[in-house]
Amino acid sequence: MDIDFFCYIKRYSEAARKVATVNIIIMRTLFITLLLLECCAVAGAQKVEPDIKYRLAESYDRSGDYESAMKLYEQLFTKDSTNMVIFDALRRDYLQLKRYDEAIALIQTMLRASPNDLGLLVQLGSTYVLKSDEAKATEAWDRAIGVDPKRETTYRLVASTMMQSRLFERAIATYQRGRMVMGDPNLFSADIAYLYGVTLNYTEATREYLKMLHQNPSQLGFVQSRIAMYTGRTSGLTAATQVVEEAVKTDANNLSLHQLLAWMYMEGKKFDKAYTVIKFIDSKTNAGGHELCNFAERALRERAYDAASKAFQEVMSTFPMFDRAAQVKFGYARTLEESDAETDTLKLFGGTNPFPEHPESESKPLFTGAIAAYHRVVTQYPNTEIAGRSLLRIATLKQEKFFDLDGARSVLESLAKQYVQFPSVISEATLRLGDVYVALGNLTLAEEQYQALAGTSPVFSEQKEKATLRLAELNYFQNRFQDALSKLKGLTTNARSDVTNDALTLQIFILENLKPSDVALKEFAKADLLQRQHKYSEALQVFESTVKSFPKSDVIDETLINIGDVYTQMARYADAIAAYDRLLKEFPESIFLDRTLMKIGQVYQLGLKEKPKAIETYQQLLEKYPNSIYVTEARRRVRELRGDNI
Repeated sequence: MDIDFFCYIKRYSEAARKVATVNIIIMRTLFITLLLLECCAVAGAQKVEPDIKYRLAESYDRSGDYESAMKLYEQLFTKDSTNMVIFDALRRDYLQLKRYDEAIALIQTMLRASPNDLGLLVQLGSTYVLKSDEAKATEAWDRAIGVDPKRETTYRLVASTMMQSRLFERAIATYQRGRMVMGDPNLFSADIAYLYGVTLNYTEATREYLKMLHQNPSQLGFVQSRIAMYTGRTSGLTAATQVVEEAVKTDANNLSLHQLLAWMYMEGKKFDKAYTVIKFIDSKTNAGGHELCNFAERALRERAYDAASKAFQEVMSTFPMFDRAAQVKFGYARTLEESDAETDTLKLFGGTNPFPEHPESESKPLFTGAIAAYHRVVTQYPNTEIAGRSLLRIATLKQEKFFDLDGARSVLESLAKQYVQFPSVISEATLRLGDVYVALGNLTLAEEQYQALAGTSPVFSEQKEKATLRLAELNYFQNRFQDALSKLKGLTTNARSDVTNDALTLQIFILENLKPSDVALKEFAKADLLQRQHKYSEALQVFESTVKSFPKSDVIDETLINIGDVYTQMARYADAIAAYDRLLKEFPESIFLDRTLMKIGQVYQLGLKEKPKAIETYQQLLEKYPNSIYVTEARRRVRELRGDNI
């Protein structure tokens, strides 16, 4: 028993010793862990402090408190003078606070560690410029170039810094210095050309761009886009054109130069000169008339009708098998039409010309040549879309220019039967036929045409909107003003539509004159329809009755304009002047005054043939309404009447 007890005690003591040993190990481990955690916490606290200061400094920068931000950056830089992020932030704040000496000292501190740092040297130079010490700036930039004078990047970096300091001439000199050192006279052409453009030296800028073109003709598009930055100025366009003309004389077979010259002529609206160049290009490139055709289409778009006509005719005569012959002949017909329209008195008096004797030099009526040209297209290319469009133009001219309503209707009805395979042409013809029916006085058939188009699928949305506008006009003519306003409301929401302005004009006119007693508006609408139908005597009677019966109505100013227009169409020019003059005197706040003066000027010039009165009227418009849309035309007519060189 004693022996067993002794053995038990011995075993218990050994177990207790093991447990104690384990506890000591655990305690030591715990102590070491706590010690490590404390060290990490201290180290973390030391790291967090700069991060907090940096974020706070950034916050001060964002709020514009550069002084507070600078102080924090200075503290951070003192502790970590190799941190480029802190250096750059501190330098920026010095510059913001115009503390240029501190900024220079800061950059020089960094340069002592990296004396050949190109970025630091150019920054030093730009800071000296801000301090107005160009000598020191030059010294810094020279040091920068000296670091690696055989690399393009060196000159680009230095020159771009000079550009930021608005030292454009110095930047040009730096690029040219790089050219000499590297032995490449074409180096930096784009950069130098841009700088010459900035300094308004358009001649040298163009010469630099031509160097690029000589190196790589495929850069023609880029060169044009860069030169276009200053050809909007007369001096820039003149200088650039002269340089390119000289280059073409020196290198007459360089097609890219010819293409550039043609483009410049067109930019300067010198389409006659451009035509000669384009003809040369077409021949040299064996384009088979395509260059001429493209030129003709651009000239037509830009109203250079003489040049367009010559180009279209050249294609037709020289390339009878041209693959786009139908389009060329249609384009030629359009040119004849638009050329005649140019002389058609700005369309201020409606579609037809109220001065049939003008221009006196015309040996045949206007638009007859265009109609004949359209007929040739129809004959040579029957049952094609281009023929359908030609018929549409014929019908339009018959209706608008000659008021040959039966002729227009016949063409449109024939078109509707024979060209159903061209929906876009048919939709335009349907709309035009409705207009013809309105002029003929058959509003029921007109409504059927418009309704047929307005109710179709949304494929031809523009034509649908026009048809809806026409239906609103019919409602207006029929004194159904609320119905008209309901239709117009839906047309005035689409700002991108061409119909919107016309819809807004009619909507505003109805709303402004829709009084509790709308008799004046009803009478005006009645006369308006009669005038559209060329029933001038009847329209005049209703207009004049409206003025007498409702002298205080808001519609009177517009009524007087229409009376003047009707008298003009009836060749009663003195009566027209009287009506217009009454508007000017009795309605000095009317929005139609500038337009009225333009009409008076034309009546004096083209109707009464009183040149001094016409000049006086146009000058009155120029003086009183310098922002009018008619200013350019009025000024042109004054010069024409005076015999000035235009």
